[in-house]
Amino acid sequence: MKLNTSKEDWIGRIITWVLLCILSSGILFVTTFMLGPTLFVIPNFSEKIAVAIYCPGAESTSLQEGASVPTTSSPSGPTGHTVEVTCYFPDGATDTIDNGEYAIAAIGGSFGGGFLIGLVISLPLFLIPIFLIRKKKD
Repeated sequence: MKLNTSKEDWIGRIITWVLLCILSSGILFVTTFMLGPTLFVIPNFSEKIAVAIYCPGAESTSLQEGASVPTTSSPSGPTGHTVEVTCYFPDGATDTIDNGEYAIAAIGGSFGGGFLIGLVISLPLFLIPIFLIRKKKD
């Protein structure tokens, strides 16, 4: 779109950027809260995120999954399984990622991954007004 003055040019760009902010917030919401949780289906995704956060530099890991245990004091309440990851470092040291740390890393990593995918989709949209809205040449 060619506009007559620089002022019209910038007003058009600002209006377009505001509309793109609204569109991008919707994209970020969908990718974070709908696409992000689907990242759990990727094999070993949660384990890789937990190891990257809590054991950077580990040369190998072992995952131990425990039995389902009650998550509340009620015997008829919900149950959940336990996970523990042992990290082995090149110098012979070991470190253990307990169930709580693993859960935080897995949940945060999947939602964070969805958010990053949304950013990769949204940020290039903000370049559109620079190329489409221009001042007419004299």
